[in-house]
Amino acid sequence: MRCSYIRLLVNDYEACFRFYSDVLGLPVLWGDENSRYAEFDVHSSTRLAINQREVMAEALETDTADPQLPHQDRLAVIFEVDDVDATAERLVADGARQVMEPRDWTAWGIRAAHFRDPDGYLLEINHPLIPVVDVEVPEVEEPMREVRLPE
Repeated sequence: MRCSYIRLLVNDYEACFRFYSDVLGLPVLWGDENSRYAEFDVHSSTRLAINQREVMAEALETDTADPQLPHQDRLAVIFEVDDVDATAERLVADGARQVMEPRDWTAWGIRAAHFRDPDGYLLEINHPLIPVVDVEVPEVEEPMREVRLPE
């Protein structure tokens, strides 16, 4: 397991986005002021992410509860694993409290399962649905020519 993200579940997404990008000056890796989710480079292999709080509440089906109640999450620690299903099965067998069974979150591009630690903090284990591969693009020595198809 590798801690890949610390995700802050925020109420005022736009203000938080401006704070982390403009005030702290963190480079934005993904998202913008209106996307409701963004990732920032914190010069570490672990990234900082912010997520509109309601988005996570909808995903975990806690969105009908009072947002001021303690069970409305403010933080999620994200671990990337090689096999979400096998890891989830092991965690459950070892006594972890599962909140959401493994499933594909195609809009998020991940397969994930959710758990709570003994104090109730939200933990997510995930793996990309499509593996991200760094591909080197060879340098082109000749300029590309325009090709026109017959009309």
